[in-house]
Amino acid sequence: AMMREARRSASYARTMIFAVAFLSALLAVIASRSIVAESDAHRATGTDRWWGPQCAECGRPLGPSLMRCVGEAHPQRLMNGVVLFTTVVVSVALTLGAPTPWLIPAYVAFGWLMVLLTVTDLDTKLLPNRILFPGTAVTVALLLVGALVDGGFLDFLRGLAAGAAYFILMLILALIARGGLGFGDVKMAVVIGVFTGYLSWSHLALSVLGSFILGGVVSLLLLATRRVGRKDAIPFGPFMTAMAVITLAVGSAILDWYGG
Repeated sequence: AMMREARRSASYARTMIFAVAFLSALLAVIASRSIVAESDAHRATGTDRWWGPQCAECGRPLGPSLMRCVGEAHPQRLMNGVVLFTTVVVSVALTLGAPTPWLIPAYVAFGWLMVLLTVTDLDTKLLPNRILFPGTAVTVALLLVGALVDGGFLDFLRGLAAGAAYFILMLILALIARGGLGFGDVKMAVVIGVFTGYLSWSHLALSVLGSFILGGVVSLLLLATRRVGRKDAIPFGPFMTAMAVITLAVGSAILDWYGG
């Protein structure tokens, strides 16, 4: 009887996990429309538009896939489809990677912010304050709520210290690089530091070191294949966001493997 009850409980837990992940994926589809609308608006005019992605050719709304507009079926840029796919994958990965259910809203919102900042950085080589500042405030507030409910306030304080430490590190590097590292990356380091540092200092180190390793490898590949020249600027933000998401989703497994 005890074994049957244990199997029943395990089955119920798996069902709940699947249901929450499915809900996260559905919300990600909606969020991807907002991400595309804002990134398109910022790239085209520098203004904000947080909803209603539009066709650049006819102004009609985009369809569910974000790859064609409704009515005229004008093809859209490939990045729209990438945003949709990436937002769903990131949302599900962070939902499953959250250490407690109370942190899922903060984790998922953080993932959406990382996708938006990545697209914006790739498009314009900028991380606008009007996206970065409110995004940081909202995601950190959600993390604080989750921490309070889960009893992790001391972990949250460590996250704040980690955010400050990452900010100072990136600021020093930006001053040394003299234009080789953007101050948008410096400011983005705060929110990444808070979230990775909430887990542990080791998670912060993994995110920081991993971003530089990933950036170095990709930059060498781009130079070797002559996709970019020695004087071309390569945005560093996407490497920071990618490693931040990887750290939150599977960082504990990576650290366990490395430590073992």
